[in-house]
Amino acid sequence: MFALLVLQIAAFSVFPLYFTTLSGPVRQVHFYVYISLVLLIGGFWGNIYSLQVADGIVVSGGNLCYGAFMMTAVMFVWIERDAFILRHLVRLVFVVDVFNIIISFLTQSILKTDGVINPHNVPPALFEVSTALIALGGVLIVTELLILLYIFEFTKRRKPPLPITAAIYIFSFVLVLVLDGIAFPFIAFGMNSEIAAIVFGGLSGKILIAATFGVPLALFVLWKRQAFVDYLEADTVRWRLLASSSAALIKEMARKDQDVRRGDVVFKNSTEGLAIVDNAGSMLKANAAFRRMLNIAGVENGQRSSLKDAFWSDGKPVPIPQNPKDMWRREIMFGPGGSRPGILSITPAGEDAEGGETYVYSLIDITEQKSAQDRLAYLASRDQLTGLVNRRALDQRLAGLRDTPFTLIIVDLDHFKDVNDSYGHGAGDRVLQVVASRLDTVRQELLKPEDILCRIGGDEFALLVHSGDGGFIEEVIGRIQQALGQTVRIDDGLEVFSSATLGVSYQSRPGDHDALLEADAALYEAKRNRRGSVGIYEDRLTAESQKKMKLGLKLKNALENNILEVHYQPQFDAVSHELRGVEALARWTDPELGVVPPCDFIPVAEGTSLIEAVGEYVLERACRDGQEWLQNGHAPITVSVNISASQVRFGSFISVLSKTLAETGFPAHNLQIEITESSYIERENEVTPILRELKDMGISIAIDDFGTGYSSFSYLREMPWDCIKIDRSFITGIPRDAQQCGLASTIIKLAKVMSFKVVAEGVETREQLDSLTGWGCDLIQGHYFSKALPKDSLVSMLPRRSESIDLIQSD
Repeated sequence: MFALLVLQIAAFSVFPLYFTTLSGPVRQVHFYVYISLVLLIGGFWGNIYSLQVADGIVVSGGNLCYGAFMMTAVMFVWIERDAFILRHLVRLVFVVDVFNIIISFLTQSILKTDGVINPHNVPPALFEVSTALIALGGVLIVTELLILLYIFEFTKRRKPPLPITAAIYIFSFVLVLVLDGIAFPFIAFGMNSEIAAIVFGGLSGKILIAATFGVPLALFVLWKRQAFVDYLEADTVRWRLLASSSAALIKEMARKDQDVRRGDVVFKNSTEGLAIVDNAGSMLKANAAFRRMLNIAGVENGQRSSLKDAFWSDGKPVPIPQNPKDMWRREIMFGPGGSRPGILSITPAGEDAEGGETYVYSLIDITEQKSAQDRLAYLASRDQLTGLVNRRALDQRLAGLRDTPFTLIIVDLDHFKDVNDSYGHGAGDRVLQVVASRLDTVRQELLKPEDILCRIGGDEFALLVHSGDGGFIEEVIGRIQQALGQTVRIDDGLEVFSSATLGVSYQSRPGDHDALLEADAALYEAKRNRRGSVGIYEDRLTAESQKKMKLGLKLKNALENNILEVHYQPQFDAVSHELRGVEALARWTDPELGVVPPCDFIPVAEGTSLIEAVGEYVLERACRDGQEWLQNGHAPITVSVNISASQVRFGSFISVLSKTLAETGFPAHNLQIEITESSYIERENEVTPILRELKDMGISIAIDDFGTGYSSFSYLREMPWDCIKIDRSFITGIPRDAQQCGLASTIIKLAKVMSFKVVAEGVETREQLDSLTGWGCDLIQGHYFSKALPKDSLVSMLPRRSESIDLIQSD
């Protein structure tokens, strides 16, 4: 009996599995016909026979047909990836049930009629049916299919791993079949002990049937794994449409058809090249833009253009994707000889009418964009004044050097600032152009094509020579000094003398050292000794130069790894002794050197072009900390940040500052910028517009170390100051030194006349505080109140917002 059961289940299973190998409409017809036949014979087999597989396990023909129907329906939905099949199956169940009722009634009536020949003595009772029971069976089948679909969709949305998903689906299928065997008798015949005994007595047979029909579904998942994955990736069911009327579906289909027509209009008129391509690489359909880009005709008389060699990537033709579900997008070359760049996207578009995979090719011609990109790259790597490559190009070339020894020569023009100051920037530009031309002549006459000449700064040039031969480098240096030792004509009758100081770094093992930093160190050493000379970097540099170079390297590393700290020295009201502001100060503790004082590393930063990075680092940290204090409920205070002369005169300080304020959210009116006199003396035409722009942003400006530089009083009226900071050198002798007392009191009085606030730095004694307070000084900064503190130590001194309000009210 068991063998007969296995044969029947195999017979019921092999046909649906075979149907999954068919394509398109043919597959659907086979499935619908097969499901109809199973439903038809299932109505009679239940009355014809049952198989006793084992003791207590009985399987009826009707149970076999029901299991085969459910298994086939589930497999049908999976392979088609279309839940609307259920609508057709519901109609099919209804039609078959009505057909069964009519045929059974007619056959029974005919067999009961006298005179009818019945050679096999078929009993009329065999065709006795209950319309109610048939209707109940149909309702349960439809309900169970919907329950299964809901479980499938619920599981699909949560996206568990594929094996778990398949296990859930098959277990749900088995469970629903078993529950049907329990629910149908109880609903049809009521709940009583006799029915319960029959139901649960035959439960083992129902479980056997359900589990056995789960096997073909498991085979489908293994054999047609990609089809099962496609079903899982298909859109989830729109239950509203599933239950909609035919009119609603027609309306929905009309809308979809309109979308298709619109899509066709977009396809035909898109400036982007679009084509439908089969799995052999032949073009099925293409819009005018695609054909124009490839210079091919349309698809006519069944002639299809092959695109196998139309696109090239990495020197090879672009292949059709191996996985029909993978999207491919890459920059390619196309056109005659593969001369035009483009972006090609290949998107799977499903099967065609013959079951073959199709793809949408999307082509964008980026020839113009590439030309613009190349032009921008050229401009980004070129100095516009001299036409030479710039510092960026030098950095890229240095980074690419690996095993080739090279020499870096930095050329710095002597007294170039005097040319700008005496004859104007136009004359300075002319000198730079002439110098660049003379250096380029040396390069062309002595050096190789791979050796480059760069302009790396205002009056600095660099030669990268792919050679470590000392004799040859000496010859190059001699030619450079000879070329730059001649006068430069900048106008009719006007000539200036030029000379240059050189710094040289030999690199026998590229990558071991910072060649640019070493050449700068050699240049600095040469300038300190005698302008117009040549400094060659050696390990035998003076201890001071070695220390500065080491500090420079470590400082660069500290900046890159956020090792620098920012401490804050409080500024107190001279009268109330309340904290009103803080000055942000860079502090550095190196793991090897320990605490490095600012007087050591700030000059190094200024000499190695790191000062801007240090300034921006302190500015960002100060603004971020200031905003954090405000958010934590502390009262607003002024946060002062020092900026260097190079930050004011060069670079993009305003844009950096604006970006920092925007990113941190710190209010501009709580920020104060401190600059020294050397930043603006004799450069007021450059600096004043920048300072006024800061004022327009709401930022206050303070003169730092006032009185230590030039005769600064003449600039007080012209520059947009808010505050004067008296340098500590004017404070140390108070109150004993009468001259210092006179100077400090005079500065304070002058500041008050011009409505400037005054901050005294370096206040260390009570006597100094009392004297400054008596002269009208506004704020006190110094060790008398507090030294510079880390952020965490300062927090306890910050006033809370409520304290600030009380203080204002008391004032």
